[in-house]
Amino acid sequence: MSNRQSKPKLSSKELISKMKAKGITFIRMSENDAEKYLSMENNYLRAASYRKNYQKKKTRGNQEESYIKLDFGDLVELSTIDMYFRFVVTRMCINLEHSLKISLLHDFETNPYCDGYAIVDDFLTKYPYLMKNIATISNAPFTTDLVNKYFQLKRNDDGKTNKITNVDCPIWVFLELITFGDLLTFLTYYYRRTNTKQRISCNILKLTKSLRNGCAHNNCILANLQRGSSSEPPEISREIAKIRTISKEQRNKKLSCRPMLEFTALLYAHSKIVSGQVKKSDTKELLELFLERMLRHKDFFQGNELIISNYQFACKLINHFYLPVDEPLQRFS
Repeated sequence: MSNRQSKPKLSSKELISKMKAKGITFIRMSENDAEKYLSMENNYLRAASYRKNYQKKKTRGNQEESYIKLDFGDLVELSTIDMYFRFVVTRMCINLEHSLKISLLHDFETNPYCDGYAIVDDFLTKYPYLMKNIATISNAPFTTDLVNKYFQLKRNDDGKTNKITNVDCPIWVFLELITFGDLLTFLTYYYRRTNTKQRISCNILKLTKSLRNGCAHNNCILANLQRGSSSEPPEISREIAKIRTISKEQRNKKLSCRPMLEFTALLYAHSKIVSGQVKKSDTKELLELFLERMLRHKDFFQGNELIISNYQFACKLINHFYLPVDEPLQRFS
């Protein structure tokens, strides 16, 4: 059966009937309010995606599976928490990217043998596709002045896009023009070329990039917290092994979940690279999220071991990376 047949267009009222048939209740949010929610605030695909965090059981006749203790209000609350989670994570990722650039420039400035123009020339020679990336932003309002000042451009044959014909750009300008992904490529290139140690491995930074991209595209990050098949970088494994309250079994289980692994990588990199008032501000928002907003309706999730155990694992990580005391964060009782 095709998707066109098995997943036809349904109204909000019909979607509610479909959910009820799967055992989803409407106690914390009435059916009328749920119908308005699906019509005006969110769509079924996004709201229902969080049901993967709940167990199912066979109904009579063993024909269909029904969710266990899942209310539509739980899905709405998880969706809201995910929204705030994306806000905090996006800010942390932006600040991490900025701090990576600052730390790289510091290393460059203290290296008397590195020419700020030559290294950009050589890098673009090795990765010529980046010339196209920079050319595409030559008309963007916030980068056009920099691109036109440090790159010589001419119109392509199509008369619409620019082509770079000459580069006279230093590293401190170049870093402001490249994407986070291209920054990671440049970091690897720079530290290998200068034979110096990179503060955070790119295997870890690629995980933070994936998380940032997911948040930027407004994906449902917390939609599936089940054990998965992801494997953590050795650096992450060694660091989490230092946390006495996390067993090896728990570490392996939780870090196999891709969202949890990416969040762990972000906390690890952010705590080591970001500093000063920016780090304090990010930490404050992170704690407010986990100690206040996430616990506002914690009674909704009593009995859901998957959600509670992931929350507790994340709290232990935050404790380890940001709080210099042994007192644990408030958690589900």
